[in-house]
Amino acid sequence: MASVHFLCTHCEARLARETGEAARPCERCGAANYVAAPTTIQLCAACGHDQLYFQKDFNRGTGMLLIIIGALLAPFTYFISLLIVTILDWTIYRLVKNVVVCYRCQAVHRGYPVPPNVKAFDLVTHDRHVYGAAPPGAEEGHLDRDVGDGAEPSAEDFADDHGDDVDVEDAGRRHR
Repeated sequence: MASVHFLCTHCEARLARETGEAARPCERCGAANYVAAPTTIQLCAACGHDQLYFQKDFNRGTGMLLIIIGALLAPFTYFISLLIVTILDWTIYRLVKNVVVCYRCQAVHRGYPVPPNVKAFDLVTHDRHVYGAAPPGAEEGHLDRDVGDGAEPSAEDFADDHGDDVDVEDAGRRHR
């Protein structure tokens, strides 16, 4: 069954709502919230934000533990343990389903098909939400949203750090 997992905005308790379940107050602090799991995902169910990404629904700590165990056993197993961990990782990757996550509030939407407009995690988009801006130089691969669709980059996409225009023909060759 599809569900939304999010944090209470007042006490940061972990809350969950399943599809068809009515919105209700926080179980810990009683603060009102209006989160209900929708039947499809286009916007975040918890905050209404439109920028979402998908990732595998696997605990990162467990994944790191597997790698550490494989690395620690490597000298004693003639490094076969690393091969076993690699095969196990590949198997888990193929079996585990995707979840949709909100960049703004980190709400996790489980059991939904990933909409076509939702892309994999993007560090630049994440940094814009967390820090207000991406680090210097990080925007180089994110010039124009339409460029990925085969459109030629515009002259505005190619200005140096001082706002001076650069040679669009040369910049277009570097972009490809």
